[in-house]
Amino acid sequence: MSPEFKTEVDNVTSLWGYISSPFAQRVIATAILFLGVWVINRAIESAIERIANERRIDINKRTIYQLIAKIIRYILYVIAFTFMLEIFNISIAPLLAIGSAVGVAVGLGAQEVVRDTISGFLILTENQYVIGDVVKIEDSVGEVVEVTLLSTILRNGLTGEVITIPNGEIKVIVNYSKEYMNAYVDIPMPYEMSTDSIISTLQDIVSPMNYEGALTPVEVIGIVDFAQSAIKVRVSVKTEAGKNYEIERRMRKDIKNALDEKGIAMPYNTQTVHLKQ
Repeated sequence: MSPEFKTEVDNVTSLWGYISSPFAQRVIATAILFLGVWVINRAIESAIERIANERRIDINKRTIYQLIAKIIRYILYVIAFTFMLEIFNISIAPLLAIGSAVGVAVGLGAQEVVRDTISGFLILTENQYVIGDVVKIEDSVGEVVEVTLLSTILRNGLTGEVITIPNGEIKVIVNYSKEYMNAYVDIPMPYEMSTDSIISTLQDIVSPMNYEGALTPVEVIGIVDFAQSAIKVRVSVKTEAGKNYEIERRMRKDIKNALDEKGIAMPYNTQTVHLKQ
């Protein structure tokens, strides 16, 4: 037997001896265990992504599915870690005791986080609002740009401010993006005109109005206030959600132009001063 062949045989024998050792078998079993967990997690994530794409679910439900996938992932890795300790004959009793103590301490110190998480889960499951909706939460108004388990992030359309609101502090939500909205404009009209003439004039002005996003014809609702210097008449139209502000601006412009063409001046506050001689 040549020295080279004998060396190769010795190397194979020593390698097989190492692989056959109890420690190496434990390492191999652990590697196979975690590889299996990784494969299962990838399969679950792929299945959830496929279901989400096929059903075209909204971003809130997609977030819930992703959360469920993460929870399953953590549970599987914890189970795998426990089995790994058993494979290496390491008692898990001390770790369970330490984990219980740490869990109690974390639970006491993270009550607000738990509250925010539970509230966020309810917001996502109840579909109270989704990304892109314009909402009012407490005193903050803006477009929803992100919803997580811990917080809701709004962007104010006028100032551009980004507002982060913890979900646990959300009590009242006003959603301006559900199904439809009403666009309305209060038009000041002069007291010199009779009420019948005012209504008739405005009706003639708004009748031909037709705006993209309007769901009904523009109509004159009627007199809503006798102000100090004007009679205020409300004009309204039902619109698609989110279109009401744009249509209100266009209505103001068109009505003002139409009144100017008719020679009707909108009244404004005036003050008369009498001087004694």
